[in-house]
Amino acid sequence: MKKKIWIPILVVVILAILFVPIPTGVYKDGGTREYTALTYKIVDWNRLTGDSTYDETKVYFFPNNFKSIDRLWCYEEDEIEEDVRYSFNAKILDINNNTVIVEPLPNEANAGSSDKISFSTSNLSKIGVNIGDYVKVTYTGEIMTTYPAQINAIKWEKAKEIRNSEYTEQWVEKTDENKWDKDYDLFSDIRITAIYSNCFFARTVIPFPYEIKLNGKLSDEWCVGDQITATYSNVYYDQENQRVECDFSKVEASDWQPEPGVAYKPVIYLYPEKETDVSVKLDLNGKLTCTYPEYKNGWKVTASPDGTLTDAKGKIYNYLYWEGETYAQYDLSKGFCVQGKDTAKFLEDALEKLGLNRREANEFIVYWLSLMQDNPYNIISFQTDIYTDAAKLNVAPAPDTLIRVFMTWKESDSFVELPKQKLYAPKRSGFTVVEWGGTEIK
Repeated sequence: MKKKIWIPILVVVILAILFVPIPTGVYKDGGTREYTALTYKIVDWNRLTGDSTYDETKVYFFPNNFKSIDRLWCYEEDEIEEDVRYSFNAKILDINNNTVIVEPLPNEANAGSSDKISFSTSNLSKIGVNIGDYVKVTYTGEIMTTYPAQINAIKWEKAKEIRNSEYTEQWVEKTDENKWDKDYDLFSDIRITAIYSNCFFARTVIPFPYEIKLNGKLSDEWCVGDQITATYSNVYYDQENQRVECDFSKVEASDWQPEPGVAYKPVIYLYPEKETDVSVKLDLNGKLTCTYPEYKNGWKVTASPDGTLTDAKGKIYNYLYWEGETYAQYDLSKGFCVQGKDTAKFLEDALEKLGLNRREANEFIVYWLSLMQDNPYNIISFQTDIYTDAAKLNVAPAPDTLIRVFMTWKESDSFVELPKQKLYAPKRSGFTVVEWGGTEIK
């Protein structure tokens, strides 16, 4: 009799072991829960994936029920819609706990909005990389226009060393229309941004709105970040995509530094309320040393509300660029003394108060930060009447709002106490014109 009682009890216990799931894990990925039986596993997914949450309940039968949660997640990733995911290749610039800053490689269209992009790895797998390594980053959602820009990364993986890879994509269409036929060089001092086996990419030290591809094998003595000059020929340029391609025959080290008293990269943005023909003239107490597009007794463009500028030949520009030497005597008696490592944060806050939007502030910081962030301290003063009197701007039709930001700065070995400037800007309304630039004081 006892034997007959134990048989059904044993059957019930065996069935329970085989088919009744018990809680076996709660994960710090957003709250995923796992329930396991001997023959199957139930996973109640609640996993953060960038700017959203993957919320699904899935059943995994033998033998998948014995696989780890990370392996099961790989299966789920393959089912996430590809059209909401974007990827780009980049070089790691900094790793600080769970935050990584990378520099997108050339021709990475999805990441082209910034030269530096930051993302968190707290919910990502560890892949054992270091500063200087190359990675492929997958993300969802929009790129946030901070500096560095930010993304919601859902995956990252090691990428191969591109120096041993050949660049095969077309950079510039080599037509007669795109041929550079001017009697002067298009660029001089440049900084290497990426190196392939058959070419390298660079940007000008004084920012010019082009990324440059130089064809030829670069010797191993040169590295990304080196500042050089190049002897080059067969130059083609793509105005719409802001690209230059040429063949180089020789490179040399460059020790170029900003010259005192030169106004570097003042750029002018035009934002009319509707498409408008605009004339811009600059009355400079000094001399112009570089302009783009070419300054012919002024600039004449058609401006759109989003800031796009089109010249008479149909060429498109993001802004009007000029550089020049002035005789202005700038005043640094008031301003700010900022540690080099705090420069980016300071400029973000200051430029917002001075009226620049995120796009304008990003381009300002991208240019100046590399010259300032490694200094012990920077003394910074934003010029007003001294600058505007030395570089008078005449715009027709007259703008409703005019914002001009010009930063003077100099390196300091120690902290200097200064009366602080009050930073403010008019509210943007109607036809708005914005200009920014700066100079280093020696």
